[in-house]
Parts: sequence; structure tokens; C-alpha cells
Amino acid sequence: MTRQGTITGQEAFLRNIASRLGRAKPADRAPERTEIGVPDHYRQIERSRPEQVGLFVDQWTALGGRVWIVPREQAQTGIEAILRDLKEEFGWQRAIRFDDEKLDALRIDGCLAAQQVRVIPWKAGETLIQDAERCDVGIVWADYAIANTGTLAVLARGGRGRSVSLLPDCMLAVFRADQLVTRMGEMFAGIRAGHPGMEDLPSSINLITGPSRSADIENDLTIGVHGPGKVFAVIID
Repeated sequence: MTRQGTITGQEAFLRNIASRLGRAKPADRAPERTEIGVPDHYRQIERSRPEQVGLFVDQWTALGGRVWIVPREQAQTGIEAILRDLKEEFGWQRAIRFDDEKLDALRIDGCLAAQQVRVIPWKAGETLIQDAERCDVGIVWADYAIANTGTLAVLARGGRGRSVSLLPDCMLAVFRADQLVTRMGEMFAGIRAGHPGMEDLPSSINLITGPSRSADIENDLTIGVHGPGKVFAVIID
């Protein structure tokens, strides 16, 4: 049954879809499923490390993120320069970061302190979530970066609270180029291999693909409602 401007009923609904696809009528049966899981042609795609870096940069920036590539031998000085520029641009006063030895090695705390930015490492304490809410930037070390979607995977565990990447207005992620994988399935396979037992699993796996976006209300796109509105990535190559 139809009314002007309205289609009701399953058959009428399917006929409308078929006509929009240029078909005379809906298909008589469901299409045959020839693949289960990841298709072989997709699984077999291989990309070199430079191709992975380039693809991640393209996808991350297309989503509104900013990214820098620094050579490994210049990682500390390169990241210090990036932090100085970002502090000057956004006027950061407080930062929270993962309690991670890789970030310690980059001496991020000293650089930010020299810029009059207070740094709070994520360690055991009752006020950490409140601290994260008040911070201008959360600094994380990503576990994986997925090239073909421009996604970061951040595993929450001791010293690496998920609030660091969720609550501040800005997020800065650092990772090495050799942490890049081409597609999502490789990341999940790596997590399974690295956490074989239930007791080893992280409390959450946070997938970050650009700044927070929401269009729940009248399809009006809003940035930064459910997470950071500005996201930055530094690749140590």
C-alpha cells in the first residue's frame, strides 16, 4: 500500500530499491556468498614501509588530523620542536600522558615544563580522571597504526588509562613507523598473539580515527563532542 510521497510494505520498499539500482524487479533470491572472512585478494595486498607511512599520512590528514614524521636519530629534538609550536598555537597549560618508558626516553616532561606546561603522568591515584578532564592535551604512545584507514589502536592497561586519549581537548600520539600495519585484521592478529590469555588482555582497545565527530542531532556535524576535537600524530621513522 502506498500514499503519495510514502512507500509502505516490504514488497513496495524492495521494488523502490530495485528501481533505484536500475533493475526491473527485486532479486528472487539472496546473492551467493562466495567469501567467508577476509577475501584473499584483500589479504594478499602488501605495502612497503614507505607506502604504509604515506597511506597513513593521507588518511589521517584527510580526516582532519595533523601528522609529522621525524627521523629516529632526531626524535627527541624533533618532538620538542613540535611541542613548542603546538603549545604556542593552542596555549596549553596542563598535559596528561601515559606512564610509558618510551615517552620517558623522549624527555617530553622536561620540554613541556620549560614551556610552563604542567605534566601529569597516568599513575595510580584517585583524581586521575578529574585531572584528565582539566588537561588541554593527552599524550599517548600508540600500540598500532593502521595505514589504510588512518587509525590508531591504543590498548588500555596499567599506566595507560583510556581517559588520556578521550578527555582532553587535544590528543598527541607518538609511534614508530615499524608499528604500522596495512589493515585492521593485522592489528587484531597482533593483539591476539601478544595477549594469549584472558588475564593478559587490555581493559579496552581504543580505535582513534581522526578527531571526535558526531552528527546525532539533525545530521549537524559537530567536532569534539565525545573526545578530542584536535588530534596530532608523530611518526618516528
